[in-house]
Amino acid sequence: MESDKTPSEARARGFRAAARRVVLAAVVTVTAMTSTGAADAAIGNPGRVLAQASPPDAPWAGGQKLSPPPDGPWPQGADFTLFLCRSDDSFDNCRERAITAEQRRALQARLESMPQVAEARFETRAQAWAIFKQDNADNETLLSVLGPGDMPESFKGTLHRRADIAPFRTAMKKTPGVSNVYVLGGRFWKGKADIRVTLCGKQKPYEGPCAKRGPVTRQEKAAIEGRLSGMRQVEQIYVEDAAHAKRVFEHFWAWGKFKTSNFAENYYIRLTDRGDARVVIGAVKDMPGVQDAFTVTTG
Repeated sequence: MESDKTPSEARARGFRAAARRVVLAAVVTVTAMTSTGAADAAIGNPGRVLAQASPPDAPWAGGQKLSPPPDGPWPQGADFTLFLCRSDDSFDNCRERAITAEQRRALQARLESMPQVAEARFETRAQAWAIFKQDNADNETLLSVLGPGDMPESFKGTLHRRADIAPFRTAMKKTPGVSNVYVLGGRFWKGKADIRVTLCGKQKPYEGPCAKRGPVTRQEKAAIEGRLSGMRQVEQIYVEDAAHAKRVFEHFWAWGKFKTSNFAENYYIRLTDRGDARVVIGAVKDMPGVQDAFTVTTG
């Protein structure tokens, strides 16, 4: 059957479909970093830092030193998000058919009856938009073309065991009314550090301070460590090498194996007062050899 849409309508539809995939990717990023409760300090969002709390004349905290990452504990369980089909979704399991009320009720009942599911909750488009808007507050272009109606409904929750990730993902993939399934492992650095400073690595990014240079040098690392160690706001500095960063990434994303060379070194910093995050980030984020600096989620 020949389409009755004009070329401009077809282009608009194509743009909206592409935007929907961007939305899902962005929502997944937010979900990945905030799925256990915090939406105010997502990893990878340097603009979301806390205001300065300690006065300039606060007493020296002491005790800070360089050390390797702690041995553990490594988080158990996993967080999941099941995005639900919309009428304009072209995903294989949707084919432009929105989830029905009956399918939604059946999915909720199934999740509540599964022994591997510790908790499950429904998230409306309005709730998803509130989180999305907050975590993309600096992206005026994206927010100008999207709105609450573009957000997907979803079920979010947790699994008891990491061993259940693969079978749960498989079981949910073909469930009627589900467009996409994302299951994420726990965050190793949650509760252990307040700030992450990522250094320039071997992999050159397309943009940013590391785009036209090589990996961080020893002299640059010494300067960064010296500045951090000299700050009264800093209590502990953990030096994470690329191998540990790879292990953390694989534990969190819970799928696939990756090359160590794809990862950069990081400093994870514990503060005496998390309210001083902005001060510490501002002190190092523009130093040579630093790719980025941002707060670690607390949720």
